[in-house]
Amino acid sequence: ASAVPLARVEGVDDPALNAAIARIVGEAPSHSDNRWRNRERARDAGEQIRRYLDSQGYFAALIDPRLDDDQRPLVRVRPGERFTISTLDILFETPANSARPGEDIRAAAGLHTGQPMRSQDVIDAEAAVVEALRNNGWPLARAGEHVFTADHLDASVSVEMRFDTGPFLRFGRSQLAGGLADIREDYVASLAPFNAGDPVSARQLNVYTQRLQALDSVALAEARLAPEGEGSDNIRPVDVRMEPTPRHRIQLSARYATTEGAGAGAEWARRNLFRRDETLTLTGRASELNTGGEAALLFPHWRRFAQTLEIGTGVALENTDAFEQDSISARATLSRPVTDQLFASAGLSAQIARITDAAGQRTLNSVTFPVSLAYDNRDDVLDPQSGIGAELEIRPGLTFGDTESRYVRAVLGARTYFPVSERLLFAVRGRVGALFGVDAQSVPADLRFYAGGGGSVRGYGYQALSPRVIGINTGELEPFGGRSLVETSVEARWRYSQRLGFVGFVDGGVASSSIEPEFDDMRFGVGAGVRYYPGFGPLRVDIAAPLNRRPGDAPVHLYISIGQAF
Repeated sequence: ASAVPLARVEGVDDPALNAAIARIVGEAPSHSDNRWRNRERARDAGEQIRRYLDSQGYFAALIDPRLDDDQRPLVRVRPGERFTISTLDILFETPANSARPGEDIRAAAGLHTGQPMRSQDVIDAEAAVVEALRNNGWPLARAGEHVFTADHLDASVSVEMRFDTGPFLRFGRSQLAGGLADIREDYVASLAPFNAGDPVSARQLNVYTQRLQALDSVALAEARLAPEGEGSDNIRPVDVRMEPTPRHRIQLSARYATTEGAGAGAEWARRNLFRRDETLTLTGRASELNTGGEAALLFPHWRRFAQTLEIGTGVALENTDAFEQDSISARATLSRPVTDQLFASAGLSAQIARITDAAGQRTLNSVTFPVSLAYDNRDDVLDPQSGIGAELEIRPGLTFGDTESRYVRAVLGARTYFPVSERLLFAVRGRVGALFGVDAQSVPADLRFYAGGGGSVRGYGYQALSPRVIGINTGELEPFGGRSLVETSVEARWRYSQRLGFVGFVDGGVASSSIEPEFDDMRFGVGAGVRYYPGFGPLRVDIAAPLNRRPGDAPVHLYISIGQAF
């Protein structure tokens, strides 16, 4: 609070330059009445001003550090004329019989005659030219000795920048040169972002390393040019070294909610099944509502980089208040990124299901063709602090068996986050869905829409906010899936400490039997929760109560899981 400028500055008429000099001069802790200390402060300030003006091209500046009439430090400055670049030569020293850089490499410098002679511009130009050389066939390029000649008669500078390019090289074939990762050499070569014969690029070598490092079966990877002497002429092979991750992975999970009961899951994965980074995953789950298992085989970079093929099959035994469904399913999905944040997928899914619900017992066979777009620029999947996540799925399908129908199921969901301070943020989620062209009972039970429960509207029972119909066998109202869905949630998340946080939330939603949502039937739940952060993502405990409590609704519900609610 008592800090003062290191020295007062006089003589600079340009407001922008004067403000810049004030920032460069900086501050002293407080005023001093010691003349010798003030003289030293004036000299220090003058030296900083001189270095700054030199860096900005004011080579003829006059700087006079002294004491003012009050014996305070003062620096009188006359910047003088700013020097500009009069001539510019960018020269390359290349080995005999080697290709020489063209004008595009020179243009990378970004310098031109007539511009002010700023030191930072020259430093940036040197780095840009070296980078351009190393990414266009001269991977050993380096800066040489530059020559700058200032002419004080006309305030100009002639610039001569020299670079040693080293030999011009082209990529050869990729070859496994070490490590223990047992991956097919042709598959490793297919991930290269360059073709054999392309000019060597340091940037593309880094991209290649990142692609290899991202393989599920690789723990550590490196791609670099083979040592000199390998290859022929200017062709240099690329050596690839990779260390493997453990071949098998086991995961266990558990959750509990008073609305859905307890549940547990186990997953076993076998990496690099056919030596092309494929992963076979076997999953099993057991809970009061859903018991079953699935086998899935993932083919990364299938036929082209970043394109993924996944095929799977599974069996599920579902027993909820709304339905009982035993099903066998198979699917195939092809997905790929459109941009860094946008992902697209398309697939085919088939299911045989035996359903018992309020409409009776029947067998429905279904074939669907899901197409989806997903956008995600969140900073963290388990504990996001900023960004947007959104997904749109359109699923045309047909059913046959005891009932025949054609339909389109569409779902749109989004979530975003609004930081208020370092410790407080608001999270908002919304989801809508609709089933076009068919009534709810003509599709498998898991394709209908339901609301209520831990992943929907906390405070209400699982599927409790779904349409009810009179059961054929019971003659009583029973839960039944709907043709439309609306859900919304708002959370206030407060990070109390590194390990502990608290949450308050409001959830709302309704599933309706008509294609238009019945907003008058929308119900809301409120609650609070605790978050414990062990380092990999929060452990979540929530308590919620219904705001629009109906007969039969429990007053309080408890939810325990891993990760934020959304």
